[in-house]
Amino acid sequence: MINLILSSHGFQKNKTLKKKLLALLPKVAKNLSVAIITTASAEWKEKNKHAILAKQMLDEMGFKQVKFIDIEFEKPNKLKKFDILYINGGNPFYLLYHLKKSGADKIIIQLAYKGAIIIGISAGGIVLGPNINIVDYFDRKINTVKLKDLTGLNLTNSIIYPHYIKDVEKKIKKFEKKYQSKVKRLSDSQSALIKTKL
Repeated sequence: MINLILSSHGFQKNKTLKKKLLALLPKVAKNLSVAIITTASAEWKEKNKHAILAKQMLDEMGFKQVKFIDIEFEKPNKLKKFDILYINGGNPFYLLYHLKKSGADKIIIQLAYKGAIIIGISAGGIVLGPNINIVDYFDRKINTVKLKDLTGLNLTNSIIYPHYIKDVEKKIKKFEKKYQSKVKRLSDSQSALIKTKL
């Protein structure tokens, strides 16, 4: 079983995120460890306020270990020590580029198939899908790394649009028509639990 939680926002704006995570835990939190992947926030990394707040909340939930990991500069093999991966938000192009460059993408996929819980926040959730075409469609100029292959980790066939507001509905519908796909719209207070049988 692949267990994913895709969310627009972290714990502070999303009251259901904690509940969804606790419901997925295979054992008590004190026996589990969490890696917060900070790579997507190019400028701030572990100083990103959302990453800091996530760590505070996960520490309060009583996890054995909660550690920041930046796969741009750290060996992705470190991820294998963790039961839960919390992929923080930021720039989806930047995140996907470094996931692929470092080989962390393959490790995350392996861990997901072995039962690790993967939480993707905003950009962290988008990259877990089949591709990040929706980001390219809406905001190509943030592709500062000139990423050409927009294929995601494909752990779900759900394409998400985080931080959804009604103003973007028309453009999302155009995207869906152009790419013959369905987009899961997530407002800042929403998250989606996706369980896929192997």
